[in-house]
Amino acid sequence: MVRKPPVDTAVLTVRVPLPLERRLAREARRRRQTRSALAREILETALRDATTDLKAQARRQSVLVSRRQSESDILDFLAGASDFGQWK
Repeated sequence: MVRKPPVDTAVLTVRVPLPLERRLAREARRRRQTRSALAREILETALRDATTDLKAQARRQSVLVSRRQSESDILDFLAGASDFGQWK
């Protein structure tokens, strides 16, 4: 029986080096998954972790900024803590 893909999916074609494809195929066999399923899982995890890291960084900087005495101190802190400082 041929399964139809869910309606809310898209096809993504990605070129990867052969050694990476072999590692993906080996890991997919080990987990008894398709390469596509494993790739989706890896992408979901990486993107979720990246989003979480950005939120954590924003919260951390917010706390640090809240301890500054003046707007000038805040701007100096932000310039030093980010790439913004290169444009001053």
